[in-house]
Amino acid sequence: MLSSVFLSVIANISILCTASYIFVKLIPKKKIYTLDLKQKLWMIALACLASFLLMLFSVDLPEKVILDFRYVILILLVYYFGYPVAAPTAFLMAALRLLWGINPASTRTALMYLLLGLVLPYVSKKIAKQFNKYAVLLMLNAICVSAIMINLFFLYNDVLFSATVCFILLILSSSIVIVVTAFIEDLIKNRNLYLDEQKRAKIDYLTGLYNMRAFNKKWQTIPANDSIQTTAFMMLDIDHFKWINDTYGHANGNFILRQLATILTVGAPDSELVYRVGGEEFCLIVNNMSYVEQKKAAEKIRSSVANKEFLLENGEVIYITISIGLGASTQKKDMKNLFRLADHCLYIAKDQGRNRVVAATMDNLAEKNKTE
Repeated sequence: MLSSVFLSVIANISILCTASYIFVKLIPKKKIYTLDLKQKLWMIALACLASFLLMLFSVDLPEKVILDFRYVILILLVYYFGYPVAAPTAFLMAALRLLWGINPASTRTALMYLLLGLVLPYVSKKIAKQFNKYAVLLMLNAICVSAIMINLFFLYNDVLFSATVCFILLILSSSIVIVVTAFIEDLIKNRNLYLDEQKRAKIDYLTGLYNMRAFNKKWQTIPANDSIQTTAFMMLDIDHFKWINDTYGHANGNFILRQLATILTVGAPDSELVYRVGGEEFCLIVNNMSYVEQKKAAEKIRSSVANKEFLLENGEVIYITISIGLGASTQKKDMKNLFRLADHCLYIAKDQGRNRVVAATMDNLAEKNKTE
């Protein structure tokens, strides 16, 4: 008997850990996430499958009572996903128990799960603000075991037997809740570390903008994106930046780069499409704007930088200017040549005296080449 109980407990733990691993995999790969309808349905389906498997490895008691740890799944769903996932799962758990055979024990258990599905989310929400996650989960576990003890008492009319069984159940399930929760938290922690590394790989450490790697990945997706009708590259860099570094020091040069990054993010048509692609070189991707609008946007950025007071670390104020090369395309999305065109326009802007915008389109360039 003891060996059978031990094997059932081991099987329950294995099933719960496996289900928890899949739960975490189903969560969107974001630090802050919400589940869509499809993901909620997958969660509920997985919870029901895990419940069915746990019932296969249950401990049988008299009066057709079966004991297992499927309520642990309900506790985890309540804590991590709340009422929208936990309540339907509780209803389906009740239905599964009745499918196992309709008798007084199964009927009481089904009603118990329906009640827990309504009560646990409310209790969890109330106590989550006052206690840490482990304390909350252990309290929810105690509520579930108390409900089971009441069921056993009404079935057996034996307080000592019901209390003894539920005391053992409480000790075992509390240990399992701690183990499974620690497993889930470790999975989430590792996933968040991976997301952090992914983010760092595409973020420029100095300015917080996207870097050249992210820029290369982004522009490669544009040709296949039918929602982008027109596109342009806005290449810019700081005029006489070497002189700024030599005069005020590299620390102040970096300070100025960070201030410029903020201006570009605020002034860009899309703040998510601003990149630092070199030392003092930046690139903005401009989508779905007319050529006239693109030039106006470039001129607005140039003007805002020229009129901005840039602080040095000692509180001194200096003024800087930028040169901008705008390469635009209204038809063909030849991104490599578009980048070369923007870079060429930037070179011309610097050659013509700096602090200016020089713009050209791929279409005009193609017509010019045909004429020549």
